Amino acid sequence: MVFFQWFIAQIPNVYSVVDIEGRVVASFGYQEWIYLSLSLLLSVIYFCFLGITSPSKNYGTVWRYDDQHNWPGDRCREGGKRQSPIDIKTTDVIKDFNSLFIKYGNLKFVGYKKVLLSAINNGLTIQFTTDGDETIHPTITGGPLKHNYRLEQMHFHWISEHSLNGIKFPMEIHFVHVQSDLSVDEALMKRDGLAIIAVFCEVQADLDDYENTPVDEIIEHLPNLTSTGDRMSGILLDISKLLSPKNNNYFTYAGSLTSPECNEVVIWIIYQYPIRISDTQYRQFSKISAGRHNFRSQQRLSQHVVFTPPSNHVNKPHLVMFFENVVNLVADFFRNVTTYMKKELRSR
Repeated sequence: MVFFQWFIAQIPNVYSVVDIEGRVVASFGYQEWIYLSLSLLLSVIYFCFLGITSPSKNYGTVWRYDDQHNWPGDRCREGGKRQSPIDIKTTDVIKDFNSLFIKYGNLKFVGYKKVLLSAINNGLTIQFTTDGDETIHPTITGGPLKHNYRLEQMHFHWISEHSLNGIKFPMEIHFVHVQSDLSVDEALMKRDGLAIIAVFCEVQADLDDYENTPVDEIIEHLPNLTSTGDRMSGILLDISKLLSPKNNNYFTYAGSLTSPECNEVVIWIIYQYPIRISDTQYRQFSKISAGRHNFRSQQRLSQHVVFTPPSNHVNKPHLVMFFENVVNLVADFFRNVTTYMKKELRSR
């Protein structure tokens, strides 16, 4: 700056500026002219630099599904102990008769019938976010969830991220919940800070377009969300229709987010039975600018343990039932013997 001022001082003042009739309208010297020019140039350079180093104002993302090795977050790149998604092998799933993980009874959903939402195409998926005060957001508890969790948002993956016995589904819907007494930032620091309900969708080619499906209300809004940055607000949806009707048939495990920074803070609840959508409806998702496929690669198993509630029609292990039947048979035998002896004694 000192050199700059010295350099300007060496340049003598010269002409005045005149109009076409020869009248003086301003007086400038080379000193002032160059000073103003260089100041303008430095300002342009400064703001260009500021624009480069500041967070982008454009609606875009800093990570992509086709470049997962460079995702932000150490766990995303290097892996962890409970990364998601995974392939669920049903032969390895533990039926939780002893309430090792599923400790809190049946799942309880509150407020999913009429939910006020806003929607956005964020360049990666279509996301619906709950609006209004947090106290009126839908909540879930029970099953493996010790706490109440409020619904924060839901979004779509095509193709599915999880799979069953190596088989993927055309789509997977995620309902992201945050522990009700925590902020999102706080929840991202807790092992069970988030609860995500996952619902698979299967495409039925023979499903007529006029038949009702659980995603009908969602499909109505897709034409307004085809380009990155498209937004909508004031949407009222019955999202209970998107949940599997068989609420007690699910797989659950402690895992991670499937997007950066892949925090291992999620209790996953993955419905076993998919909901149905038509081929036409599925194709509408493929028209979205985010692209057709937006799923994280499946992660190697480490400390993953997958549980499921005991089946509705089988409440006890077969071995326990066998011994109970034996005890009942023995008890019936002695009851019959006692009855017979009493009758014999009375006849004498």
